[in-house]
Amino acid sequence: MHAHALTLAAGLGGGQFLGSITVVGIAGGLTLMFIAGLRGSDTIKINDKKKALIWGCLIGQLWAAAGGTLAEMGQGVHQVSNSVFGGSGLLGSSPGQGGVCFILFAIAYAFRWKRLVWPALCGLAIGIGAAEAGGIWSLAANVFHMLLATVVGKVV
Repeated sequence: MHAHALTLAAGLGGGQFLGSITVVGIAGGLTLMFIAGLRGSDTIKINDKKKALIWGCLIGQLWAAAGGTLAEMGQGVHQVSNSVFGGSGLLGSSPGQGGVCFILFAIAYAFRWKRLVWPALCGLAIGIGAAEAGGIWSLAANVFHMLLATVVGKVV
C-alpha cells in the first residue's frame, strides 16, 4: 500500500469525516453558503421560507457551538428577538424562551415572505435560543451538537 493511501485511511479512521476541521471552519463555510443561497446562488437553492428557516436554525446552532465572534453575532440577533417578544416587550409579559422560539417560528412559517432574509433571521434567532429554551428546542440543539461532534471528531 502507498504511504498516501495509509494517510488517507488513518484520517477517516480517526472519525474526522472532513479531516482536520473545527466547528469554526464548518460554521464559516456553511455561513457563506447560507448567504449565497439567500442571494440566489446557482448551486445552493434557498428559495422558500422553509429552507431559509431550516438553514437559519442550523447556522444559529453552529454559531453558538463555534463560540467567539460567531456566537456574539448570533447573540446579537437573539437579543433583538428577546427584547421584542421576551420579558415585558411587545407582549406585555414574558412568554419564556421556548415561547420566543415558537413566536419566531410562527412569524417565519405562517406569513408569505417576498424577502427570505426575514425567515432566515428568525431561524438564526431560534438556533441561538434553542439550547436555553428547554423542552423540544433544547432536545433538537443537543442532537445537533452530538452530530456535530461526530463530524468534527471531538465533543463540542
